[in-house]
Amino acid sequence: MAGTGLFAEILDGDVYKYYADGEWKKSSSAKTVAIINPTTRKTQYKVQVKLLMVLKIACTQEEVNKVMESAKTAQKSWAKTPLWKRAELLHKAAAILKEHKAPIAECLVKEIAKPAKDAVTEVVRSGDLVSYTAEEGVRILGEGKFLVSDSFPGNERTKYCLTSKIPLGVILAIPPFNYPVNLAVSKIAPALIAGNSLVLKPPTQGAVSALHMVHCFHLAGFPKGLISCVTGKGSEIGDFLTMHPGVNCISFTGGDTGIAISKKAGMVPLQMELGGKDACIVLEDADLDLVAANIIKGGFSYSGQRCTAVKVVLVMESVADVLVDKVKAKIAKLTVGPPEDDCDITPVVSESSANFIEGLVKDAKEKGATFCQEYKRDGNLIWPLL
Repeated sequence: MAGTGLFAEILDGDVYKYYADGEWKKSSSAKTVAIINPTTRKTQYKVQVKLLMVLKIACTQEEVNKVMESAKTAQKSWAKTPLWKRAELLHKAAAILKEHKAPIAECLVKEIAKPAKDAVTEVVRSGDLVSYTAEEGVRILGEGKFLVSDSFPGNERTKYCLTSKIPLGVILAIPPFNYPVNLAVSKIAPALIAGNSLVLKPPTQGAVSALHMVHCFHLAGFPKGLISCVTGKGSEIGDFLTMHPGVNCISFTGGDTGIAISKKAGMVPLQMELGGKDACIVLEDADLDLVAANIIKGGFSYSGQRCTAVKVVLVMESVADVLVDKVKAKIAKLTVGPPEDDCDITPVVSESSANFIEGLVKDAKEKGATFCQEYKRDGNLIWPLL
């Protein structure tokens, strides 16, 4: 169960701690941020009984400064650690993560309304990704490059040069709410195998899942200060983190916030995975049954809350009506309900998200769109529409 047993160390009463210097700490700010269960939209302080609401510490700027300093110190030693040793610790973290998939998956279900089966899959897939990164890191980083001097104009082959990749330093990782475990480890593992230290700023909605994941890395035995996890609202500590002089690279996955980060980060290297209008383009000779199946999977998985979700379908007019009928029939078979029941369509992550979607539906109606189903909403749960 989340916050108990192996994970009891990360919880203090109803409040989740933050992670720094190899320890779970309680912030001196005494401030907390409520995380609301998207399904019930209710709060409950006894996390050990039922994770309807959890509280997490909001870190102060002074605490963030200490985290950055520790990360800088730890990185210098870690960069000298042999590749095989870095990989060994990553494999250990991956094994712990997969072994304790149940409590982490529980957090994903209660915290971001991810369907139960998909929640388990995310944790297992994350462990596999960590191991894969460890293996590929050893291969890629274990290779040097040999240069000769006559590749430059005016030079003879009288000099030789060996090059190798070196770490950047302290990496700030900011994953999104929809995959708070998988898209966190996809930043953590590459950074660590390459010899960097990492400061994780998890999304507010999804932070507890991320904290449980970080504890798996803690249990694997990584050096103190190498991995840190600071919590708090992005609106309050986001700018301070992204503009911090101790950060050597920022890895961000999300939406429009990436634009703001790019403007404020200065010359710091950026790695960004942002949103887009992913289109499904259907030609006349397409297999319409296959197309319909992929539109359903691509458009409605995790209630469409994915940057890679199908957002618009462009179809040749000659096959449009047939495709609409096929998609409509498949939508009718989708199950709608709570994530604990492993439904296809579960509540979206917040009331503001549900309101945004409702606004899109109203706007489409006002502009003459035709719907194949009646619009239906219950709290954060919105039935699928075509």
